[in-house]
Amino acid sequence: MHHDKSPLELNDEFDFSVRRGITLAFVYKEHQVILNLASFSSREQIWIDDEKVVDTKIFALRSEHILQVGDDEMTLSISMERFMTKIMVRAAVGGEVIYETEAMARANPKPTSWKVLLGFGAVGAAVGYAVASWLL
Repeated sequence: MHHDKSPLELNDEFDFSVRRGITLAFVYKEHQVILNLASFSSREQIWIDDEKVVDTKIFALRSEHILQVGDDEMTLSISMERFMTKIMVRAAVGGEVIYETEAMARANPKPTSWKVLLGFGAVGAAVGYAVASWLL
């Protein structure tokens, strides 16, 4: 059973755990956009103002979602730019980037800690699953 409520409180901006994966949140024109990249299932979920608008498995290293945020159409793109170590998330409206972050850098502030190594393993497993599923 999928829970439709977003995984973050309004004032949070980033969360990472092996179980839940990477979750990012930002505000665009008073609308909260939340993205969750699951650790093991290649699932991407997106909420706008606590309403789940995307819940899909992605079997590629890049994905793009067209979202209606208020009166604007937003393009949210996720790309694996360096295998297992760089995941870029970009949101654009009218061709202008309004949000951009490197998710793995945010998940891994201390590159030598065991949590970081575990995080790389979780993301690596997700990417490996996505690549294997995409190629088969």
